[in-house]
Amino acid sequence: MDVFSWGGLAAATVTSLTGLLALWIRARWRVRQEKTRGDSLIAIAEALPAGGRLRDQRADGSCITLTVPISPRRS
Repeated sequence: MDVFSWGGLAAATVTSLTGLLALWIRARWRVRQEKTRGDSLIAIAEALPAGGRLRDQRADGSCITLTVPISPRRS
């Protein structure tokens, strides 16, 4: 009975650690993707002329629209 108990405990521990590792890998991948996406949006927004618009839509349907304001001219 002792062998079964230790074996079950070991299996449960390995299963839990595997699940946590999968979640950690997924979170790191998502953070990296979001950073890359954000960097590219910043680069595009900086290249827009005054009064330009940028609309970015994700596969999940969410979108962001950015309008670069026209700066008032100083006399």
